[in-house]
Amino acid sequence: MTGSVRIFRRRTRWLELLASGLILVGLGIAHFSRITPKERQEIHLEADLAVLHYMQQDHLAKHGRYFDLADPKYGDYLPGLRNLRTKSRLDGKKGFSVTVYADFDGDGKLGTWRIDATAPEAVRISED
Repeated sequence: MTGSVRIFRRRTRWLELLASGLILVGLGIAHFSRITPKERQEIHLEADLAVLHYMQQDHLAKHGRYFDLADPKYGDYLPGLRNLRTKSRLDGKKGFSVTVYADFDGDGKLGTWRIDATAPEAVRISED
């Protein structure tokens, strides 16, 4: 065997190993990155609650008060909260809080999330 053939085979072997490794990594990512429909709904809910927080902060800055979640003119901006049970509390300029109850997995047990004026991250109070 000549030297160039040996070098070609060695490079080919490394390329085969690299390609195999990339395929395995891709399969691992595809397998472990799947989320369940319940997890997807929870992610959407937490994102909607973060949007609600920023909407409330913007409304406070423009109008000097927080808006009522039951006001229909804001419902179009928060479609994910329409069909969920919510409880909201407004305290004028001081703050607001919204608690959401949802059963995403259909087991009859409600999960509870809460957002308030202090932070845009939803707090999960109880698991669904």
